[in-house]
Amino acid sequence: MDRGQLSSRIAALREECSRLGRELAEGGLGLAPEDAFAVAGEAQHLANAADGLVAVTASLGARVEVRLSGPGPVERVHPVGFVDPMAATMFCLEAGLTEGLAGRKVTLGATLGERFPQVRGLLVEGAVGTITAQKVVDACAGLDVDACLRVDAELAGRLAGMDPARVTSEARRVAARVAADQVAAHAAQTKRGRCVEVRAGVDGLTDWFGSLPTATSAAMWSAVEELAGQYRKVDTDLSLPEARADALADLVLRNVTVSAQVTLGVPVVTDAATPAPEQGERFRVEWDDEDTVVDAVTGEVTRYADLDPASREELSWHEEPPEPSGDLTATMAPLGPGSWVSGAQLPNVGWVDATTMANLLKTLPLEVARALLDADTGTLASLTTAAYRPTRAIAEFVKTRDGTCRMWGCTRPTVRCDLDHARAWPDGQTTPTELESLCRHHHRFKQTGRWRPVLDPDGTLTWHGPNSATRTTEPQHRIPT
Repeated sequence: MDRGQLSSRIAALREECSRLGRELAEGGLGLAPEDAFAVAGEAQHLANAADGLVAVTASLGARVEVRLSGPGPVERVHPVGFVDPMAATMFCLEAGLTEGLAGRKVTLGATLGERFPQVRGLLVEGAVGTITAQKVVDACAGLDVDACLRVDAELAGRLAGMDPARVTSEARRVAARVAADQVAAHAAQTKRGRCVEVRAGVDGLTDWFGSLPTATSAAMWSAVEELAGQYRKVDTDLSLPEARADALADLVLRNVTVSAQVTLGVPVVTDAATPAPEQGERFRVEWDDEDTVVDAVTGEVTRYADLDPASREELSWHEEPPEPSGDLTATMAPLGPGSWVSGAQLPNVGWVDATTMANLLKTLPLEVARALLDADTGTLASLTTAAYRPTRAIAEFVKTRDGTCRMWGCTRPTVRCDLDHARAWPDGQTTPTELESLCRHHHRFKQTGRWRPVLDPDGTLTWHGPNSATRTTEPQHRIPT
């Protein structure tokens, strides 16, 4: 099949759908409610069919595996159902989706094609939605291909008219009948997948997610409910959700010693015309002779001990900074004479304001590195650490600048990433302007050669892909140029 013809047909379908949407938005106010909902339902079936098209096409791309070998990347074609480890990354770049969502779409298409062809047919026709198809797939987790085909044959004939709320239970009932031993084995295996995850929530909060064995979960919930009830008797202003959150935190932190390591953004004034210390309220930045300064552009590393007196004075004093613009760590909360702390964005946790950070420093043994930020613009100026060797200083500078893996859609913190030359060394020198942070998965993806990164001096990274496609990622702290 010809790529150009396929793209033209999809473009025509998209234009017709867009035209109809514009017409309804501008002239559809006369539709009766029942007619409007009927048209919306018909449009949903169209969307279902489009999702089926995505699933089928993505499964075709995912079956081509790219292996890295001595001479270079080598392609190997598998039957539909195989998913290349880099397929989700390829699709997310093309579609502009997060990698997680792209991966789910790719995997669904591959699984339906191999194990549930009749359900896939219903999806392509628009008779069922992706959520219904996904429920069937999830309910049959752990079953082999033959068992899935038997479930597919039994469910497909009545799936389109089935109550969506009953799809999961019905699919599980059929699966247990056709492959009871496999269902039992999978249930035992899933207990090994128990996990707890954490990610940034709204400002000041962090979201927790857990998958735990049912019996353990029931016992934990009982303990949380009991303690929360006691808290509400003492403080009647506590809502039930707040009391549960406090109870969970207290139960987890009992008899536990906590430590953490963060990089704090410290605003500094870099203008050489900074007035003398006695002309205003100012904060002193304490250095020792082993501290190093990394130039943001050249990557040159200089020991503090080697700086001239004027440069030392410029780095050692700064004025109290203005209120934050909402972009970066620009506020300072004095802790006492000669001490200070800024707010910080903590990986997987979220923004911690200056007051909270000050309290953390009083109660937790935090290991703190200092990231120097321009007080006026909030951009990263340099990084200081107790390390002397330039390679370590440059690495910490780049990881602080990037914050996360620099692949589109990836949020893995740089503490779990590799440093990679945007241009192959030695053409790309070992300086901050030539280095990017990539998690191991996306480091390998870059080596396949499908997408090529170009790093700008200010830290902006642009990925160039097939057919002149581009995707751009921003650093956590932009470098002044």
